[in-house]
Amino acid sequence: MISIRLLGCHGGIGGAARQSTCYLLGDSVLIDAGTGLGNLSIDEMLRIDHVVLTHAHLDHIACLPLMIDSVCGHRQTPVQVWALPEVISILSDHVFNEQIWPDFTRIPTPEQAFLKLNPLTGPITLSSMRFTPLPARHGIPACGFRVERDGVALAFSGDTADCPEFWQMTHDDPALKAVIVECSYPASMKEMASLSMHLDTSALVPRLAALPTGVTAVVIHRKPGGEEQIAIELKAGLPGKDLRLPVSGEVLRFSA
Repeated sequence: MISIRLLGCHGGIGGAARQSTCYLLGDSVLIDAGTGLGNLSIDEMLRIDHVVLTHAHLDHIACLPLMIDSVCGHRQTPVQVWALPEVISILSDHVFNEQIWPDFTRIPTPEQAFLKLNPLTGPITLSSMRFTPLPARHGIPACGFRVERDGVALAFSGDTADCPEFWQMTHDDPALKAVIVECSYPASMKEMASLSMHLDTSALVPRLAALPTGVTAVVIHRKPGGEEQIAIELKAGLPGKDLRLPVSGEVLRFSA
């Protein structure tokens, strides 16, 4: 079984139930570190050993520096961050650079730092879960992830425009139980979706309709103000589909 606590799953903020992307898998691994991370208690943050990032946009990393600062004095080992090499470079150059935020990869010493940034170039196993990068198209270095444990696989799109390679890999995956996929805009905002390299409902409906029977569609990253229309359009276009439109704070469990 894989348990996901959707600490944040919206495409923006506004109120306690609308927080940006952060998913807790089990109790020690995060995918992304947006504002939803701030919903964890200090004790819960202390149990986070690994943070796996899809990309470096602020809504996906906003609370990472704050979490490191909050827990660093109480941990015996560094928090391990995993991301594409280009994303690691962005974090080093533009976040943990002693100007935007202290360089916790060197504090208190480089040998015993509070943070370790790890370039991810292939699959890796964390807390008995296998993370494999998946293709994404977002105009910057970005990826999705396939996560598998005990024969149960989930596919996370990350932020992306329509990406045929991602959908081909999910369609050919016999272990797949759910796709956690963004849909930032309703169809009326298709041009905005194209400009920002996100998905709108007109692009997503045929992709979800083509998923194998039994694969749940979990739609996240809905932009503030558009959630209701996105829900209407997805439900109309996907009758009978196991479609989830979660809010921040929900817990989802998937088993074989």
